[in-house]
Amino acid sequence: MKILLLHPVSAWSLQRVSQVCVNNGWALTIITIDTSTVGAGCNNLDEWLRVPALTDNPLELLSQIGDRRFDAVVAGNEFAVIAADVLAAELGLYHNQLEYIRSSRNKALMRTAFAQKMIPQPKLLAVLTSPAHSRDLDWTKITFPVIVKPVDMAMSLFVKKCDTKEQIEEVLKKIFSFKQSRLTNYEFTAQALIEEFAEGPEYSLEGVIEAGRLVQRVLTTKFVSPLPSCYEVGHISGEDIPSEHDSELTRICESIGECWGMRNGVIHLEFKMTAQQLWVIEAAARAPGCHIPELVELRHGYSIEEAFIRLRAGLPWRDGTPFTETPGWVGIGFSFLDLRSLEITNDLELLAEHHDPAEALPGAEAYSVNQRTGYAIVRSASFESISRFVGKL
Repeated sequence: MKILLLHPVSAWSLQRVSQVCVNNGWALTIITIDTSTVGAGCNNLDEWLRVPALTDNPLELLSQIGDRRFDAVVAGNEFAVIAADVLAAELGLYHNQLEYIRSSRNKALMRTAFAQKMIPQPKLLAVLTSPAHSRDLDWTKITFPVIVKPVDMAMSLFVKKCDTKEQIEEVLKKIFSFKQSRLTNYEFTAQALIEEFAEGPEYSLEGVIEAGRLVQRVLTTKFVSPLPSCYEVGHISGEDIPSEHDSELTRICESIGECWGMRNGVIHLEFKMTAQQLWVIEAAARAPGCHIPELVELRHGYSIEEAFIRLRAGLPWRDGTPFTETPGWVGIGFSFLDLRSLEITNDLELLAEHHDPAEALPGAEAYSVNQRTGYAIVRSASFESISRFVGKL
């Protein structure tokens, strides 16, 4: 079987996909922009195609692969979700419904689609198309604090809690001046959202949808930077889904699959949750980033990437091999330049680590992905201990 992975942007993620393909005897081809080095350390590639930019245009996508044909087209990052479905449709392969899946990459469309399915979410207060557009708002109807975010960027870039009109306008200037992804040369939509601010701890649900049903799900506990930014500083896998939200989370995931015309695939659902309520922040039709798939496999015994590829290829999401779950919790903490280091205490088992201060970009915003200098993955029998490690800033 031949797999095409569109625009992987992280070496760890590509290595995981590559290993899945090796284990199953599948041939893996990747497409990246010309300047990408993501595949340099991956020795199991069938082919590496280089192109000027990630595109959603079907004719350009077809020209990029020439006469090559594949059994599945898979998104290698958030920005490639639509392109993967567009190309898969052109090749006659499994794909999500194109007229619906676009709402997975545009948060304004996502809010509208989710509202039609009665999915609990923060109230959308405004959609802006320029910094000047904010002058036309009726500010008497805006109750602070609010969250300001771009409609189609990623990694919490420019997502800010704002308490004043002036703070909003400063964030808008940054959003509208950042026009293109440095990793894929993908052009962003000139739109930003103002939403009500939802209180509560953050989580994500990593789900597998097959034939329209949620057949697998695990909870990720998320730790984020101090407000006003919302950058992720670590994650834990192993917490149980609270019984009071169990059926509602299943309904939400299956409803989102319907919103996106996604009969088969994986879903990364980000939400805030208290004992009384939950609010869906956003969702993605791809495997999660930030090493979450590694945590899931270490704790729950299955590969999200393999499930994703198999479903995109028209196969059952699993091959029948039993999963091996491990007790306790598995977590990852990220280190940041001049902000925090990671101390491994006696009640933590170190599973993997990587540190290189040179990976942080000069001038990067505090706690952003671009200020990370490494990470440590640990296991613990104590949720309190692993939470202190992952979340201490």
